[in-house]
Amino acid sequence: MPIERPTFHESWYRVANLHPRLRSTVQITRQHFRNQLWHVVQDHTNNAFFRLSEPAYRFVGLLDGERTVAEAWRIVSDQLGDDAPTQGEAIQLLGQLYTANLIAAEVAPDTHTLFNRYKKRRQREIKTYLMNILFARIPVWDPEAFLNRWLPLVGWVFSPVGLVVWLALMAAAFYQLNQVPGWTDKITSPIAGVLSPDNILLLYVAFAVIKFFHELGHAFSCKKFGKQSGTGGEVHTIGIMFLVFTPVPYVDASSSWALHNKWHRIIVGAAGMWVELAIASIAAMIWANTPDNSALHQFAFNIMFVASFSTVVFNANPLLRYDGYYMLSDFLEIPNLAQRGKDYIFYLVKRYVWGVKFARNPANRPSEKPWLFSYAVASFIMRIVVSVGILMYLADALEGALIILAAAMLIVAILTWVLVPIGKFIRFLASNPELSRVRGRAVITTLIFLTLTVGGLGFISIPDRARAQGVVEPVNIQEVFVQMDGFAKTVPALASPRHHSGAWQVTAGESLLTADNRELQTKLDELRAEQQRFVSKRNIALAKANDPRFGVSGTNANAPGAALGLGEAQIWQNQIDIAQQQIDYLHERLAMLNVKSPLDGLLVAPVLDHVEHAFLRQGDKIGLVASLDHLIIRAAAPNELSALLLTQANQRVEIRLKGRPDVLLTGRILQMSPAGTNKLPSAALGYQLGGSMTTTTDDREGKKTVENFFEVRIGDLQLTEAPKEILEESKQTGRLPLLPGQRVVVRFDFNKKPIATQVWTTIRQTFQKKFAG
Repeated sequence: MPIERPTFHESWYRVANLHPRLRSTVQITRQHFRNQLWHVVQDHTNNAFFRLSEPAYRFVGLLDGERTVAEAWRIVSDQLGDDAPTQGEAIQLLGQLYTANLIAAEVAPDTHTLFNRYKKRRQREIKTYLMNILFARIPVWDPEAFLNRWLPLVGWVFSPVGLVVWLALMAAAFYQLNQVPGWTDKITSPIAGVLSPDNILLLYVAFAVIKFFHELGHAFSCKKFGKQSGTGGEVHTIGIMFLVFTPVPYVDASSSWALHNKWHRIIVGAAGMWVELAIASIAAMIWANTPDNSALHQFAFNIMFVASFSTVVFNANPLLRYDGYYMLSDFLEIPNLAQRGKDYIFYLVKRYVWGVKFARNPANRPSEKPWLFSYAVASFIMRIVVSVGILMYLADALEGALIILAAAMLIVAILTWVLVPIGKFIRFLASNPELSRVRGRAVITTLIFLTLTVGGLGFISIPDRARAQGVVEPVNIQEVFVQMDGFAKTVPALASPRHHSGAWQVTAGESLLTADNRELQTKLDELRAEQQRFVSKRNIALAKANDPRFGVSGTNANAPGAALGLGEAQIWQNQIDIAQQQIDYLHERLAMLNVKSPLDGLLVAPVLDHVEHAFLRQGDKIGLVASLDHLIIRAAAPNELSALLLTQANQRVEIRLKGRPDVLLTGRILQMSPAGTNKLPSAALGYQLGGSMTTTTDDREGKKTVENFFEVRIGDLQLTEAPKEILEESKQTGRLPLLPGQRVVVRFDFNKKPIATQVWTTIRQTFQKKFAG
């Protein structure tokens, strides 16, 4: 059976005669992780920490400046046997303590060379700043005295009483929100415009304010539990972190690592979010009780957004090294989870791929192995997604020459995250003594892995897809206008069946609204009276023509009196006919006051709910009637997709409803505009209403885009997947679960391409879009 931990080391002679000792400023506290005793070494002068297992602590505890390293190692070996540190582990331990400035020793030149493989602490910090160019930190203030002064007044926040108050705040906030009609829609609808130019300054101020109190939450909780447990809980650094070049506050609360109680450490990790949600609760109550257009109302909304979004996406996310990560690490009782996860993956490669017999397993217990492996894989994927997302966001957000900044950041990212690690890895393969007996195997397996990776990225094709937002539009759609001035009298449409969307189901010719025009009605009454007068005069003239007294008889119809009477009657008959024409015209005008549906479909007319008795002018728009029997989708495809849509696109597309990913439809591309345009088919696709297309700030309609796009019309829509109730309703009615004006996401499928080709195309298109023209 192979020995996993070789007892001796070829460099032992370099450290055997040293007389090291822990510095006088060092303090040691005990902690238990997974029922195993550990010792945390802390130096308050430089805020350095180091964790020692019980065997390592036994060894370090024997180093008093009098004993040599060799003597201490022999003693601990006699006491612990196989559990004692090996010579190699002792050398590594001394090097790490020396680098952290936790031990003092007379170090010979050749020993310096041995310890050089552990980078100096300050060099590591500088390197960290360079490697994290997107998250650079600058220390500004030592808040220790401030925290000590205010802790008696603030410390209760992180106590059972504070928890009760916090829960009461949350409950009060939800109660106040529930008093606002439609509060969920009022909160979610402005989110799309939270990054608009009009709101960006207010958003940043809210972000900076809430993050300042977030960091104070960490600082005060660390100080409270540090004093409570006797470990100090010192906080010496508050500074500014440039989060993607945006200055935000940060605090160094690393002294919480020395706290005995893991739940205290978890509370310190959660304290920032604790404070954020408390502030968000207060902001919610302010938002619920202030006018919609007031500055205080808008600022309160930004506070609520920052507290919820940043807490969920960043702070509470355990896969990023923020609060959630430290809380998870303490909960699992696996300190340094991220680094040990990486080390465990590397151990698996060395042990089982390269065949290194003496590879050191960073998992202290078997139960840690699945956590280390799964966290290493998940956090690696998350880090790539977040980093690429930030770089792509900057490439999209920055304009003109500023895109060079994003390009420079990309180059630095590739240098620090790809090329430098590759260089170190090659050096490790070529010179590390750990691989002395398996170097050939390590090189060959690495080359095989590299070949498979390059082949997968460069030669194996995968689906190439793109998405664009579109809007549902009926083929048959007509707007409804007021055709005659008048006061609305009745609204029969309100009695029509109402669709779940809020629209009314109407039929062609159905009365939607009736109005009253007193002026026309009075004129009609006057014309009718005048016509009756003409009728009376005509009848008198006819009577005269037939009266014998006027020289008219049945045998002498051509007498002068008879002719005169008939002529007068004809004149009045003409007046009667003219009056009738005017009456008919007024009837037509009055009939226009009865607004009817031009076709079968859904009536979308929000004004009908409050139009009764209102004065309506000719030409006022009441709404529109749309037939749901034949719908199409008008999608706005970005300029860079035009060539692919013309030459490589599959004619069938997939469609998802915005906000309803469980509903899937398919359609067919009917037509693509031959040239680019900057006029959206609907404002719903614009940035101001939550769409993906950036619109100009001077366009009140919200339809004019900053960049041209190509319109794609999609028809032959079919429902493919949906919840059971939607499928059954669609079968019964023969209609799709779509509404006019609804926003959808269309997925276009192109010819398969290698991943490398797709990535390169995306980068090239980004630069072409920024520098075109």
